[in-house]
Amino acid sequence: MNFTDRLKDDLLKSIPKGPTARQERFAFLCALTKMRGGIDVYKNSISLTYELDSAEDVTNIAGMLKEFTAGETFFVVDGRKGDKTPKLQIKDKYANKLLADMSLSHFDGDKFVFDDGIEYLRSVIGKETFQAYFKGILYGGAKVQFPDEDYPNYCLQIFFSDTAYCKSIVKVLQDMDISVKVYERKSVNILQSRNSNDIADILALAGAVDSVLELNNIIAEREKENEFNRQSNLYMAHYKKAVDSAQKYLQAIEYLQESGALDRLDDKLKAVAIARVENNDASMQELADILGTSKTSLSRYLNKLLDIAKEMKNGRK
Repeated sequence: MNFTDRLKDDLLKSIPKGPTARQERFAFLCALTKMRGGIDVYKNSISLTYELDSAEDVTNIAGMLKEFTAGETFFVVDGRKGDKTPKLQIKDKYANKLLADMSLSHFDGDKFVFDDGIEYLRSVIGKETFQAYFKGILYGGAKVQFPDEDYPNYCLQIFFSDTAYCKSIVKVLQDMDISVKVYERKSVNILQSRNSNDIADILALAGAVDSVLELNNIIAEREKENEFNRQSNLYMAHYKKAVDSAQKYLQAIEYLQESGALDRLDDKLKAVAIARVENNDASMQELADILGTSKTSLSRYLNKLLDIAKEMKNGRK
């Protein structure tokens, strides 16, 4: 099961049950109808069709719709032109009654009333029903991806067919200090966030607790891994610096040996040179301990050997 499917399961599981939570369930369906419901009108006839992602979605949503409509809800798979999208359909007066209750486009007698659902959205902001309403938005339009072995980034996308409605949701999120971007792709508006903290806030806003916990665990694991990588890189940088430094001294000592100059140096410089060659993997502190001197004194002796070699190469000795 992918992250999006787990999110949808989380959202469904968190929808309140029981007679006292009827308004919350209705708010969820209102948002889902706005996101996935298609309204077809012919003369005075009207039908409401939900295009969903799976047969499981159809079963779950059909069960919820039965609470709010007296008419039969039809399960439809339209095989024309290869379309196998599972659909739910409510027709005629039952569809009209449900849409009117949801403050969406419907017939009032012979008059067709257009309503984009934005006023209903505004009416639930700040109320207990808003979380359930926002669940419906995510269930109907969200695609979420967390980092895993196949995908390295965080990404939450919510797909809208209604531009004005999308802008209204963006405004709601911005008022809560949640940053998102919107992209237009043909007839679709995509609300998107690639920031893990903003994604967590969006999921929390919908009460998707398990998904938030899963995301936070991934964030914590990645931070631990990033810290390990930073420490490893720091260690490797220090190690490379130490190796380069040791190599520099070894090359100078090798030059002094080949030129016979090493034998003419005082005993202390000669002892340092021999110890450096014999312990070429030792750190400066380890080499100082071997020689029984301080790291500062050792550095001074090695630099002296380096200076002598440079002067000889330059013909000054």
